[in-house]
Amino acid sequence: MDQSGTTARRYELLLGDRADSVFKRITLWLAMVGFGVHLLAWLVVYLGAFEPPANLTPLLASPLLALYTPFSILLVYEVYQLIQAIPRSFSAAMAKQYEVIALIVVRDALAFLATTQTSDPEDSDWFLLLGAKCLAFLTLLAVIVGFNRIDARSRPSTEISVRLDQYVRTKQIISILLFGAFVATVLTSLASWIFATAEGEEIHLHAGIFFSDLFTFLIIADITILLISYRFTSDFGSLARNTGFVLSTVLMRIAIDTPGIGAPILFTMSGVMGLGVLWITGRFTVIDPPKKMN
Repeated sequence: MDQSGTTARRYELLLGDRADSVFKRITLWLAMVGFGVHLLAWLVVYLGAFEPPANLTPLLASPLLALYTPFSILLVYEVYQLIQAIPRSFSAAMAKQYEVIALIVVRDALAFLATTQTSDPEDSDWFLLLGAKCLAFLTLLAVIVGFNRIDARSRPSTEISVRLDQYVRTKQIISILLFGAFVATVLTSLASWIFATAEGEEIHLHAGIFFSDLFTFLIIADITILLISYRFTSDFGSLARNTGFVLSTVLMRIAIDTPGIGAPILFTMSGVMGLGVLWITGRFTVIDPPKKMN
């Protein structure tokens, strides 16, 4: 049996263009429905037509919180695209990671505004934290643009290109395994949230839900790709780049569970680290200038 062909077919079935199209339609539909239901629930509570359980009250405190639901659903699709990007290139997958983090920062900023008393003249700490979140978002946007531009101009080294097919197939296997972990994490996180809500536990909106476990798996995947890259190339620039990407992912994972202003600072550091590593290691590739014709 052709193992390479089997891997490609499985990847196409789970993460190919057709699967992506179906998953995208489902998530967009769920995002719109989720937004409508959440907004309607807030309106019903606001008008006094229904008294929600005490543990659900924080979710219905502001119409801005209705944006939390569609953002969370769309983030699931962004993670799916991240997993898709792994076989294409490590840097493309990293760019997707920064897109996910940027959306998390925006989602958390909206939730922060919805649940913070901004009119209290004696409390100005919220302004500093909000500013840090906005700065982190802008930095991540710049990082994403930088990644896409640098990646579009970059060329794989000759040593990797010779065995590129085998390298891509190996990363497809990693993507398939990561997809399984992704599905399991979504289901367990959703089930845990539903059970906790049903039992009356207080609901807290934080990035750690689902994403703590997900980024743990991403770190494992990144380290695996780093180790595999040693098999296909001895180029120091490529190895240093992949090592830097692992460090950047670790910073993201730490930031997700870090409270207060530490989270946006770590997210910013992660983005700067990733873009800096990509730019610096790109200098290792020297392209000979064209020779002049006599």
